[in-house]
Amino acid sequence: MAATSTYTDNSTADLDRVRLEIQDTDDQRWLFTDNQINDLLLQDGNVLSAAAHAAELMAARVAREYDFSADGASFSRSQQVKAWGMLAINLRRRANASFNVNNHVTRIDGYSDDIRSDEVNVDSDATFDRSGLVD
Repeated sequence: MAATSTYTDNSTADLDRVRLEIQDTDDQRWLFTDNQINDLLLQDGNVLSAAAHAAELMAARVAREYDFSADGASFSRSQQVKAWGMLAINLRRRANASFNVNNHVTRIDGYSDDIRSDEVNVDSDATFDRSGLVD
């Protein structure tokens, strides 16, 4: 079975969102197959992390190419490595920023800013140790 690549504009499907983030939307020159992107989504768990992973893979792919000059023209292919690397960094930052928002609910007790929800004992028979606290 031949590898397929697809993209649907304005789609909310994760595969299409990854393609949009890395600009793999040209149906004449796909960078990744659908299976490859779906594998990245499985490995990384979200669109931005998968897109960052794809950008890192592209940087590795183009790193094998070299700069050269011929017939008065200069070809600096190493710029692609930098561009893919910067895209990967920016995507990772966005992925980490969106992942870290509201990871822990605080103030479950209604009063404390320093007690995380997973540190509160909800046992009704529990007593609260007030030693060391200032009234």
